[in-house]
Amino acid sequence: MFQNILHQLWNQRRQNGWILLELIAVTFFLWTVIDPVCVLTGNRLIAPGFESEGRYVLTLEAYELNDVRYRKEVTDTAQRDNLLRIAGLIRRCPEVADLTIVRPYSFPNCMSWSGNTLTTDTLDNAQTRKLSAQYYEFYVRDGGNLFRTYGVREAITGRDIEIPEDCLNGDKAFVSATLARRFYGTTDVRGKKFFMSGKPYEVAGVFGEFKHRDYRLPFPLVVFPMSEIKPSSYINWQWTVVFRLKDGVDARAFEKRFREEVAPQLQIGNFCYPELISFNRQIRDALENSGTVNKLRVQYALAGFALLCIFLGMTGTFWVRCDARRGEIGLMRSLGATKRDVRKRFLVEAWLLVTVAFLIGLVAVAQYVVTSGMADLPEESFRSDGLDTFYWQNRPLAHFLVVSSVVYVLLAAVSLVSTLIPVSRIAREEPADALRDE
Repeated sequence: MFQNILHQLWNQRRQNGWILLELIAVTFFLWTVIDPVCVLTGNRLIAPGFESEGRYVLTLEAYELNDVRYRKEVTDTAQRDNLLRIAGLIRRCPEVADLTIVRPYSFPNCMSWSGNTLTTDTLDNAQTRKLSAQYYEFYVRDGGNLFRTYGVREAITGRDIEIPEDCLNGDKAFVSATLARRFYGTTDVRGKKFFMSGKPYEVAGVFGEFKHRDYRLPFPLVVFPMSEIKPSSYINWQWTVVFRLKDGVDARAFEKRFREEVAPQLQIGNFCYPELISFNRQIRDALENSGTVNKLRVQYALAGFALLCIFLGMTGTFWVRCDARRGEIGLMRSLGATKRDVRKRFLVEAWLLVTVAFLIGLVAVAQYVVTSGMADLPEESFRSDGLDTFYWQNRPLAHFLVVSSVVYVLLAAVSLVSTLIPVSRIAREEPADALRDE
């Protein structure tokens, strides 16, 4: 049967040629549309490395100097002490399990980002390895533990991370598994050294993969414990309070009680108007503000439009082809072919057309990938920019194959369904009726 189908396609090559051209164009368009959808969806499917349920960010506001409510007698040191008092008030809430004071760029999906370059030596030579990394900072005293608050665990054992006493000296740091793998080639790097801004640090521990943005890949991350909060006139911009609730606490009831009873107590000194934001809301806001949601909506709309065009075009084309071949179908039925045999023959024809068009279209797609620079990702860029070839999104060949596979499955599925509709209608006719009309 397969050989007969090939002869049939060749004999009708003029009609099939138009279908091939249509499918080739659709293949190229669909690939460019599906590519960002696959990448963003793949990024979001990666575990974030932290827990969001029951986690909150408390953004502290302060009166400006020209505000009539601003109290000039409150010194920077007093305002720093007020920050610690506020943290203590929240920590003593019966619903709160853990609290940490962090920098405003040191919690996931925040709008800030802070980074630096890590090196293996202070000398800038060919042997010195470099890696771009993001860093978090948190206040470690008074029981502060960023890892416990966020639900981040050790990379190897999966256990909770405790902060050793010797981390208070400011010469030790924790690194993510992404950073350890990219910088050292292994995640077992406790005790190893690195330099940042010329200062040496020792790795105190390694935590799991961590995503600062929900729609991005894990990026090399360093976490620095800090034993001091320095007084500052703008301390409300320099530090943020994050905390988590105890298991089983009703989040809505807590938020209501917090705004009514706790928030007024936090307006101490020049602090005012604390805003409570959950981690889940932070994730949603980050997606909206970054434009990722709108981008996905546009790409989904384009992909849906392309698939609808394929469906309508293939359905119309095969409807005409099936009508023109009603006599052939009637003859097949009169010679003993079942309805299933007729559908199978036409579906194989459609599958062959889609496959040939897809392979030809991939040539144009490959040219697009090369000219756009997507295939130009040398190993040096992974070392210096923090990109990780552990993920298929950063491996050109794997990236190309994954997206192409998704496009082929979608293209074949829509084409086969659009072929099955007219074929099934004509195959249900009695052979005598089809031959009499001929």
